[in-house]
Amino acid sequence: MVAEKLRLVEETAQPGASVSLVARRHDINANMLFTWRRQARQGPLAAPPAADATAAFVPMGVIGGSARPIEIELPNGVRLRLGGEVDGGSLRRLLTVLKETW
Repeated sequence: MVAEKLRLVEETAQPGASVSLVARRHDINANMLFTWRRQARQGPLAAPPAADATAAFVPMGVIGGSARPIEIELPNGVRLRLGGEVDGGSLRRLLTVLKETW
């Protein structure tokens, strides 16, 4: 799936290419293709790590407030319990790393 997304992103980079036309040609939403282009520039659309790669965790902290705890149960049965305010971007990155180990 990642390879297909990258192929479509590359297609939009060709001289004279239009994101809207590429999206129409492949029967996908142009906004999705714009998102893939942004992800490809920022890195999250890159190919997944090799099977022998080690997962890395991003340190997270809770600052102030006593927001209601968030509990997330992963498909493998592991539960994450987060308290306080959690930055959405950090949580997304953490879940992306954890998803690779499911």
